[in-house]
Amino acid sequence: MQKKLIALAVASVVSAPVFAQSQVTIYGVVDVGIESAKYSDAAGNLTRMFSGGNTTNRIGFKGTEDLGNGMKANFVLEGQPSPDVGTHAAAFWHRTSTVGLSGGWGSVNFGSQYTPWFSARAANDIFYTAGAGSNYNFEGFQTRMSNSVRFDSANYNGFSFAVMYGFGETGTTTATTSIFGFKPGAGFTTATYNGQEGTTAATKNVGKDVGLNAVYANGPLAVRYGYDRQQEFFIDGTGEKSNLTINSLNGSYDFKVVKLVAGWTKNQLSNDNLDYRAWYIGGVMPVFGKDLIKLEYTKGLNKTTGASSADANLIAIGYEHLMSKRTTLYATYAKLKNDTNSPMTLLGGDAVLAGFDPSSFQMGLKHSF
Repeated sequence: MQKKLIALAVASVVSAPVFAQSQVTIYGVVDVGIESAKYSDAAGNLTRMFSGGNTTNRIGFKGTEDLGNGMKANFVLEGQPSPDVGTHAAAFWHRTSTVGLSGGWGSVNFGSQYTPWFSARAANDIFYTAGAGSNYNFEGFQTRMSNSVRFDSANYNGFSFAVMYGFGETGTTTATTSIFGFKPGAGFTTATYNGQEGTTAATKNVGKDVGLNAVYANGPLAVRYGYDRQQEFFIDGTGEKSNLTINSLNGSYDFKVVKLVAGWTKNQLSNDNLDYRAWYIGGVMPVFGKDLIKLEYTKGLNKTTGASSADANLIAIGYEHLMSKRTTLYATYAKLKNDTNSPMTLLGGDAVLAGFDPSSFQMGLKHSF
């Protein structure tokens, strides 16, 4: 209640007549911890402070205005601070920044926002796509799309869907970018293109994106499918173009004594220079009232033509102690086993040499407001 009053007081200074009809909320997450990890034999054990081990840090403003007849106008402006070092991401609103409309039919939003694929994927991540325990780094990285329009349907007895189109205006493609630690393949040289910035026939489609999801979530059962396709994700020095496509399917069932989760994904470049797949199974068990024990196993499979001994395995265990509705103490241990030619590392961890097996123990405190 206090934060809403503060937000409304600030808003009234700017434009009292407008904000008097709106509800504006300040919200966020502050998450800081200590990590003891090993990312190379040469460096040995590394001990350091980090942020976002349980949930990604954020601070945001969101608001709604009732337009009548069940229609509302909505906005979100959300940034990502790093409280361990007292800085903020260079692009202040680089997380979600949208304006849109909503009603009984669903919602439509314009701006920078989560892809439908990520929404379906994140809902099934028992480590909340944050920290060393999450297997999100096995499943591509189409988290958000700038310059996009997204439609989310209403919920029809547990069924819902979302679709998105990204215009690619600031889409950047760099042939030296890697996925899962792997370069895009032989023959690719350094080349960067900006879609629709200094547009040419060769580069105008760079970064354009289409995505969708389909969800059934009713009672203890949830099943989610997600799809995303980013156009011309890689372009080599000769002009060869490659689209990145991600498909995933996941599900969960809550037995009350334990919630089981499982999922599968396939990440593929259209020129066959990458075909990386993964599956996982895990569970969350409540203990001592509201505390949680989390355990998950993930298998990454490199099916790229010509690839060999390039798979990876991740096992992670976590514990959460809820001190209140807003404050959580947590601990996570993760161990990743790489095959000889796999350079996969833990989410948020340092890069590793192919064949090295990184590990991490993280402890931290998260507070939501």
